Amino acid sequence: MDNRLLKKRAVHAFGWSAVKSGVEQLSGFLIFLFLGRMLTPEDFGVVALAAAVVEVLRLISWVGLYEAIIRAQHFDEIAADTAFWTSVSIGVALALGLLLSAAPIAHVFGQPALTEVIKAMSAIVVVSALGITHTGRLARDFGHKALAMRALVSNLVGGVAAVAVVLAGGGMWALVVQRLAAEAMQTVAVWVALPWLPRLRFSMIEVRRMMAFGAGMTVVNIVNGINMRVQEAVVGIILPTAAVGSLRIANRLTDLIQQMVFMPVHQAGLVTFSRLQGDPEALRRSCLRAVRLAGLAAFPCFFGLAAVAPDLIPWLFGQRWAASVPLLQALCVAVVPQTLQFFLIPMLIAVNRATELAIFSVAHLALGVAFTLAAAPHGIVWVTAGLSVRSWLLLPVILIMLRRGAGIRPTDILVTLTPPFIAALLTAAATWQMGQMIGEAVAFRPALVALQILAFAALYAGFVFVTARRFLAETMGSLWPKAG
Repeated sequence: MDNRLLKKRAVHAFGWSAVKSGVEQLSGFLIFLFLGRMLTPEDFGVVALAAAVVEVLRLISWVGLYEAIIRAQHFDEIAADTAFWTSVSIGVALALGLLLSAAPIAHVFGQPALTEVIKAMSAIVVVSALGITHTGRLARDFGHKALAMRALVSNLVGGVAAVAVVLAGGGMWALVVQRLAAEAMQTVAVWVALPWLPRLRFSMIEVRRMMAFGAGMTVVNIVNGINMRVQEAVVGIILPTAAVGSLRIANRLTDLIQQMVFMPVHQAGLVTFSRLQGDPEALRRSCLRAVRLAGLAAFPCFFGLAAVAPDLIPWLFGQRWAASVPLLQALCVAVVPQTLQFFLIPMLIAVNRATELAIFSVAHLALGVAFTLAAAPHGIVWVTAGLSVRSWLLLPVILIMLRRGAGIRPTDILVTLTPPFIAALLTAAATWQMGQMIGEAVAFRPALVALQILAFAALYAGFVFVTARRFLAETMGSLWPKAG
């Protein structure tokens, strides 16, 4: 593909990925906010435990096919049919296994109510598998506009269903219905966007070709799925269910920022990096510019969130969720390694280093489990602090892998990320101090939060403009490498 056309399509994909993530996360968060005021930490805890199990199996059903479809140089109809029936067959088998094992899983967590929740949510595994081939083909052809519309429709349907159930007195089942309705609508929407019907045919040659890459990605997806939920599962075994609910609130707020800031660049980057896999210098420039853009946006979001958390969480969710404040602040500390890790994944996929990515993911998971097991007896705050320490300990490994995969030197990353890091850190400290000073004087909490956010935005913009004007100009001037 011509570099000029690739740049145009990449920017277009980034724009629609940003719309998709923004719509998906904001609409989902508004529903989450409403449910957080209507339900208890115990309700969120039970459904979070079920989701931890279901999410891992959902990722297994993908068997790395989504990434394999995107990065394949050639992808014909036989390959598409094979990918579809492979994912669906695995999804059905996993869902049946989950139905049979629901009661034993609930017994492990000591939560009898978990049995029926897991059984109901097992359908998500099959429904997700039905849409993965369509989603991969749309992304491969830069169909991010269609994916953005899918996100809008599915979140609207899931949110309306959840609100209806909770108002009818359904309690925690509102969370279950929300997930089921949203997943079903996503699959329906992607089938409408890509009206392709698979034929009943299967090629072992295509399976072997896709699995040569997909096997490594399957490990990565499974490990990442476990890693996203493992702390909640361990906490659910050792600590009260309410602690899982408090952790879910903190994770949901950090996930909101990650999905809105990182995912647009990540999703567009996966396709773009794959197209640039034969041009190492263009890949290096593209990846470095993506990291610069993410750092400029992510650092103030995470540090700002930590600064206003003591007033923000009680205002949004109510005082009973105040225990989530220190958990959120501890998670926000890991913003630098998390930023780099988000771009390590698509970059290694693009250059066919799935095995290295799988090894890193396993190490990431192992350290997370070790820190969680060691910290849980001391309380939930120690668990989140341990997870942030884990991320920082792996930062040197991430830098080495970025150097090997994309040719990005650690000094390049240091120069790229230092200006927004210092500006965001100083601004967060000033904003937190302002909250301490005027907190008692401003009795109306929404006004206090608004003042803090406005002050943070103004101070951060000022810091960046005064101390890093050239950095800002370079960042906003281009998201991807120039045509040439």
